[in-house]
Amino acid sequence: MAQMPIEVTIPTRAGHNVRADLYLPPGGDPGPVLVAASPYQKALAHLPVHGQFPFREGGPIDLYLAHGYAYLWVDVPGSGRSEGEWDPVSRAEGEALYDVIEWAAGQEWSTGRVSMIGESYYCWSQWNAARMFPPSLVTIAAFDGGCDLYRDWLYKGGIPDFGFISSWTASVMLQHQAMGLPVDGGSRHLHLRDVYAHPFDDDWHRERSPFWDLDQVTIPVLSVGVWPKGSLHMRGNVEGFRRLGGPKKLLMLSVANAGEAQRLYATEEFHEREILPWYEHHLKGVANGMMDGPDVRLQVNRTGQQRTASTWPPAEAKSTAFLLSGEPSGAVRSLNDGSLSEAGDARPPASTSFRYPDPEWTVGTSSAGPAGPDHVRRIVTFTTAPFDRTREFTGDGVLVLFASTDQQDTDVVARLSLLAADGTWSPVSIMSRGWLRASRRAEDEALSTAMRPFHRHDHADKVLPGEVYELRVPLVPMSFVARPGERLRLELSCGDAPQLEGRMFQWYGLKSGTDTYYHDASYPSRLVLPEMPAPVGD
Repeated sequence: MAQMPIEVTIPTRAGHNVRADLYLPPGGDPGPVLVAASPYQKALAHLPVHGQFPFREGGPIDLYLAHGYAYLWVDVPGSGRSEGEWDPVSRAEGEALYDVIEWAAGQEWSTGRVSMIGESYYCWSQWNAARMFPPSLVTIAAFDGGCDLYRDWLYKGGIPDFGFISSWTASVMLQHQAMGLPVDGGSRHLHLRDVYAHPFDDDWHRERSPFWDLDQVTIPVLSVGVWPKGSLHMRGNVEGFRRLGGPKKLLMLSVANAGEAQRLYATEEFHEREILPWYEHHLKGVANGMMDGPDVRLQVNRTGQQRTASTWPPAEAKSTAFLLSGEPSGAVRSLNDGSLSEAGDARPPASTSFRYPDPEWTVGTSSAGPAGPDHVRRIVTFTTAPFDRTREFTGDGVLVLFASTDQQDTDVVARLSLLAADGTWSPVSIMSRGWLRASRRAEDEALSTAMRPFHRHDHADKVLPGEVYELRVPLVPMSFVARPGERLRLELSCGDAPQLEGRMFQWYGLKSGTDTYYHDASYPSRLVLPEMPAPVGD
């Protein structure tokens, strides 16, 4: 970095001192302030942006200093050098960020105009600060970060997260241990207990979910999501944009994986193209046309092309239904090799049953096949015939599934994959995902649409063994093109495949039994996707 930071101490209303590293631009003139806030320790800024250090998500500091911005890197309360107790993305943490922003606005090196910066937790901090309405917060640029703690992370579909929350909490604690700082951070060691003590979307989750307040946020907001983060964050960028009450823009990026998203956010070229102009316009008043043009820009997966729209989902997207059918597709070796049909009634058999845990599962629902790990051989699949034309699916999607179980509850875990014309598949072929616990099937009617079920998750409805229930499983937002000869495959089970999800997998639980999916005229289970009338590039 071009300069060494100055550590500053900032008092908060809670009576605790928050500490931050201040980077000042050359020349000595006052400038707008960018605040980066996380529990990842400002002292670790010397580490390179690398997959081994996924917490290095603060953006290119030197670029902003060269453009006259002050950069304030904050250890949130109870982390790093800051006092207090760590309570992730809580209102208490938001109040501390309010105090930091107003303190920064009043300093002699500040013009009084403040924004925030950063990815992942730094993005959560932006949503959290915005809902506190600090007067000096002029805008935010929320890159790759969720805003609904319950649905975006901890209980997707009502199913508790296991892989990420446990490893993430441990990594924060180990980072503090490595730096010779207290591991507990006041109550940091109790975080997992608190998460699992609240299985419903109750006041504890709402206090830590900025989503519910974003309709009152009227400052301009740029929300930037990345398609591969469907298991974490991406839904929040779309839903946050949708709920915001003020001027807003949505940009969705097609990158290969989470590591590429981190590396992209570290580059000056990306910030000069997408983020810096936003700050220049809103913090300095530069007339660069940043608010002109469409409100939504989407990089369509597998095309390298961009689509624009005035809303999310794009108004021209129409629902296309694929009926689940018992007729073999001949596309894959799975428990059933069922079909997805666009025409006529679903064909026999009328239902598909599977027992779990399958004796051949090895890691999650994956098994060992002749060529190595196989993620569908011992689960249920439904596959389309090869497409005869290029088709684009952009928007919200839903799986309407009629299901029964011999247990008192069960989970549905869905993946939507794209098979190449030669039948090959890889993890990057996953285009969307969805989760739902059967007892959490009640929807919020005010927030749900035909293509976007929004489940309440505030109570459990009974699941009677043998009773057939209609489950509307929301799929995370999508945008991709399928070409002639390719097929769509719906993959269903009652658990996750950690080899595909990395750390972002849900807890399998104590499930042991038999589930049945129904697909006939009486129970028309179907996959409903948002199809664009004219694919990009056509």
